[in-house]
Amino acid sequence: MREPWVKFGTKLKLREFKELLDHLPRSSSVAVISAANLQRELFTDSGAGTLIRRGYRLTKYNNLASIGPDRFRQVVHERDPDVRAGIASVAGILADLERTPFTIYADEPLDSVAVVSHPEGEIPVLSRLLSSRAGVLNGVLDNVWNAVRKDHRKLFWTAPVDDENRAWHFERADGSFTRGSKTLFWFGVTDAVELERTVRSFEEKKRIPRAYLPVAPLRASTPNGADGSRAYSTLSRRVPAGTRGYATAAAPVPPVQHTTERKRLGLVGARGYTGQALVSLLCSHPYLDLTHVSSRQLAGRTLEGYTKGSVTYSNLGVRDVEKMESERAVDAWVLALPNGAGAPFVAALNNGAKEKGGKESVVVDLSADWRFDGGWTYGLPGEKNL
Repeated sequence: MREPWVKFGTKLKLREFKELLDHLPRSSSVAVISAANLQRELFTDSGAGTLIRRGYRLTKYNNLASIGPDRFRQVVHERDPDVRAGIASVAGILADLERTPFTIYADEPLDSVAVVSHPEGEIPVLSRLLSSRAGVLNGVLDNVWNAVRKDHRKLFWTAPVDDENRAWHFERADGSFTRGSKTLFWFGVTDAVELERTVRSFEEKKRIPRAYLPVAPLRASTPNGADGSRAYSTLSRRVPAGTRGYATAAAPVPPVQHTTERKRLGLVGARGYTGQALVSLLCSHPYLDLTHVSSRQLAGRTLEGYTKGSVTYSNLGVRDVEKMESERAVDAWVLALPNGAGAPFVAALNNGAKEKGGKESVVVDLSADWRFDGGWTYGLPGEKNL
C-alpha cells in the first residue's frame, strides 16, 4: 500500500481483495484479468493478468537449527536436481553448507527456498534454489528471489540445462555460460576482468564445480568435456534409402460452413466492461460491422477503440430499439446491460420482429437473466434468439 503506484481505484481494489481473502482459506485466490484472457487463466499453468493470494511472510535463516533440519532435509531430498539424479547426497549438501556462512530465504511452508553462500569479502553464490510447482505458479519463487536480490548486488548461480523454468533464470541474469549439464548465471558483474577474476576464485576455492565454469579444460587433448562428459551437437541426418517412416495424422475434420455476408450489429450497453471487451473483439471480425452503440451517458460522443469505422454513441430507448427492429436496421443485437435490465429491450425486440413479419434478428444477452429460460440457448449458437 506504500508503493507510489498504489492510489485511487487501485488502492480501493487491493483493500477489498485483502478483506475478502482474510476470511477465506489460504488456497483461495483473486484473479484480475481481461475477458480476452479468461481462457488462458482457466486452462493454462501460466495464466494471465494478476493473481492475488494471502501468502506467508518470508523469513531469513542463518543456521539449520532455526529453519528445522528435518524440514530442510526433506526439501533437498525431494527437489534438488543433483540429489534426484544421484550426483549428490543430502548429507553431502548439508556438510558443504556448513563450511561457509550462508543465509536461507524461504516462506513458512517452504514452497520456495533459496540458499545463498556468502563468505566475507567474496561474491555470493546462490548454491540452492528449490521451489515446488505451487511456489512457482503462485509467485512465491519471485518473492524469494526479490528478497535475495535486495540483499545482494552481485550473485552467481547454476541451473540444469533441462530445467523447466530455464527461461526464468535467463530473464534475471546479466550473463550466462553453458557447459556440460548446467548453465552458470550471474548478475551485477559487467566488467570482463572482474568476471574472470571471480570465476578463477570459484575454481580455486571449489565454490562452483570446475566442470561448469568458463575455464580451460584440465586436459587439452580430451575430446569430451572437462568433466568427462561427452560433447554433443545437433545435426540434421539423412534417412537411409529404404528406411520406413511413420507418421500419425488425425482424421480429416469436415469443413465448417461460414457465411461471408457482412452483418450489422447493434450494441446496447456499450459503456460497460463487457461492452468494451466486445468492441475490441469486433475490430478483428471480418464479417461483423458495429453500426449502432447505445449509452445514455456517452450519447453524441465517438466510440473509441473501434477501428473499422466511425460510430457515434446514441441513447437508444425501448421504443427506438423496437422501431429499428421493425425496420430491419440491424441483423443482430447484443445486450450488455446489468442483470435485470434487459427484459424491456427483449420485449421491444419481440414486438418489432412481429411488425416486420420476417426473420427475427439474433439477440445475444450477456447478462444472466435468461440463463435458465428454456426458450433461450445458453452458450451455444442457434438460428433463433440466443
